[in-house]
Amino acid sequence: MNFFWNGRPLAGQPGESLAAALWRAGIRTTASTRKRHRPLGPSGSFIAGCLAGVDGRPNTRLDQTFLGEPLRVTEQNTWPGPRFDLLRAARLLPARLVYGGFEHGAFAPRHPRLFELWERLLAFLAGVGDATHVGEGAMPQGRRIAVDVLVVGGGVAGRSAANAAAAEGRSVALVSRSLEPGSFARASGAELPALDPRVQIFGRTEVFGIYRKGGLVAAAPFDPQQGALVFTPGRTVLALGRRSIPPLVRGNHLPGVIDAHFALSLAVDAGVALGRRVVVVGTGAETAIAARLNDAGANVVAVASVGKLQSILGRNTVTGAVLDRRIACDCLVHAGPWRADPGLGFQAMAEGLGQLGTSSDSGSSVSVIGDAAGAADPIILPERLDAHAYVCPCMDVTVGEVLHRIREGETDLEVLKRLTSCGMGPCQGFPCWEMLAAVVAKAAPQAAQAVPRPSHRAPRRAITVAQAAGLHGLVEPDR
Repeated sequence: MNFFWNGRPLAGQPGESLAAALWRAGIRTTASTRKRHRPLGPSGSFIAGCLAGVDGRPNTRLDQTFLGEPLRVTEQNTWPGPRFDLLRAARLLPARLVYGGFEHGAFAPRHPRLFELWERLLAFLAGVGDATHVGEGAMPQGRRIAVDVLVVGGGVAGRSAANAAAAEGRSVALVSRSLEPGSFARASGAELPALDPRVQIFGRTEVFGIYRKGGLVAAAPFDPQQGALVFTPGRTVLALGRRSIPPLVRGNHLPGVIDAHFALSLAVDAGVALGRRVVVVGTGAETAIAARLNDAGANVVAVASVGKLQSILGRNTVTGAVLDRRIACDCLVHAGPWRADPGLGFQAMAEGLGQLGTSSDSGSSVSVIGDAAGAADPIILPERLDAHAYVCPCMDVTVGEVLHRIREGETDLEVLKRLTSCGMGPCQGFPCWEMLAAVVAKAAPQAAQAVPRPSHRAPRRAITVAQAAGLHGLVEPDR
């Protein structure tokens, strides 16, 4: 199956994701950071590395777009174009010059008219994709679906919950990011229970918002031509599992640094070689993950605790890792520490109007089960924090910037988020806020937090403007 990357024809396997097809073709760098234009690629952790233009549609996720017809894929955030990108000169800028984001730039002029021109320039330089015109008839109509039980996640816990509800005679819907629910568990070698045929499956679909204490749950298919979904469940079960948090060391943003989920999807599901030499680090699962990768044909040359990782080497892609010694590699897989994305659970229990908080007595009809309900692993930090390590690559927020704000006396997580823009990109706070909180806890252990984390607001990820428009008339607004 042919497709095009920046005008260059490539071949991929029908049905595989664009991220897998590009990796198969040896292309790791697919995007860049907002301000300093440093290289990013598909990682499983930072969504900005997976965004590109596809057939003129901006900000399309490469890991959620699949080959079925010839596609024209273009790198974004370049000028005058991806083949000759003058914006890469921003990589020469010292990180300190862009601390605080564009609204707090050190060079911002004070005169109103000059500041307006300055903002236009910065918007151009930091723009990810160009908005396109959507003609009439391009709005996919949404659907409203009433069910007794909605299960989000198709691993062992999610399937078991769906089967139990179906056995009780309840109507059940299961939403899964993968076409066949439970892809990560299956790729990891877990035995998955067969799903009851009465369970209605919505594959390649992501829940982007929980409203009204769980009375409304909104989701969008990956295919932008399909309409968004509004579920009105009696109760909702979140069985989302956990994801690996990237190591907080220099080079953690480089193309070639990937989490265990993405590594297994490439090696086991797509049959794509991860690289010539692969290093796997983690907090206990690294040996089992490395064995699965080796069985799939990967050449794993080192397995170690993530606490031993000192830095990741490379300028444009990974070229090595420093553990107790320097190891040449072109791919580093992290398998822990593990944490559940708290976004949907937060929305289900959120209270307030400005800064949201959560309450266990909020009357929510949403429950969290499985690995997602377990205690979060502690974030493993190096003994000495490296100012060059990224906390939020999407928004160019480094450890150095966070430490700079802490030295100025600011330790509140919500305020730090606003000052740095950490977590305000497409990831919407995960895993960035986990790492932000860990840095603050280490650098200012005495700091008391008024709220445990910034607000996870809906909608988050997944939905296009056209899909959102297609929900008109399906939900009565709050009065």
